[in-house]
Amino acid sequence: MTAIEEQPAGTAQEGIPDSSALTVDDATRATQPHLPYADAVHAALAEIELLPDLVEVGTRREGMHSGRLQPPELVARLEWLPGHDDLATLAVQVEGLVVEWSHLGGWVIRSGSDLVVLDVDDLADPATVAEAAMHAALCGLRCSCEQPLPGRWKHAVYLDIALVAYDEREGARDDT
Repeated sequence: MTAIEEQPAGTAQEGIPDSSALTVDDATRATQPHLPYADAVHAALAEIELLPDLVEVGTRREGMHSGRLQPPELVARLEWLPGHDDLATLAVQVEGLVVEWSHLGGWVIRSGSDLVVLDVDDLADPATVAEAAMHAALCGLRCSCEQPLPGRWKHAVYLDIALVAYDEREGARDDT
């Protein structure tokens, strides 16, 4: 059984019975296919009452590499500004906290110049990402808290398909 066969969701027109998810048909044509995933992470943060000051979802382009323009990267960035009430350690309170996802690099957490790559699936369950953000806010980036539980977002298979379509589309544009 393939990953696509694991969770039948109906026809492409019916989609997933969840308002935050795209149909496979729509997802493969969306210019920002990661928006439902970012919404799900934000909702998971709201459930634990750890709302960021800023949420940015979009694309970025790093520039040239080996004489070629790099394809755009899909990103989601959640930021707690310095002094935010939920930031408990002095270092994080002074520097603020950034939790960032990229379709090319997965999840990272940053405070000032300190950066930690989260050891989670690139499309981790939003509750797992929220828990990691909470631990960083309360204990700092280098705390010895328990590792986040493994697991993928329940609609990850659809976003995987959309990300492949996005990369193929954007790669074709860069070759022209």
